[in-house]
Amino acid sequence: MTTIIMLFILPLGVVFYFFDKKTKKMNKTIFDEHVQKIQASELTQKEKLDIIDEMYYQNGYKIVHKTHDLLVVEKKHFNLGVLFIFFGLLTYFGLPLYYIYYRFILKPEKIRVSFPHP
Repeated sequence: MTTIIMLFILPLGVVFYFFDKKTKKMNKTIFDEHVQKIQASELTQKEKLDIIDEMYYQNGYKIVHKTHDLLVVEKKHFNLGVLFIFFGLLTYFGLPLYYIYYRFILKPEKIRVSFPHP
């Protein structure tokens, strides 16, 4: 039974990996467009920063640096495809190795949002 699962989990991991890569790119463009809309609005600088900060917070990002003209947020991206690939290639050793990869090796993605001076 486990051999049958292992036969399917590796190709499924590759499919999930590329699907996640595609959706991550789409989500990044959606975030960038939303930030541009907020920056072009007639709100004050503080209101704009608070709205963008709340948007990133609601999506699991952590604030690294925040000033009146710069916001830096970060997030480690959990990829189910990579987990399945680790598990498919290394069977039961893949789960602890993925944990080590995610916890210690994977660098968080940093996003910088800067506001031009009026």
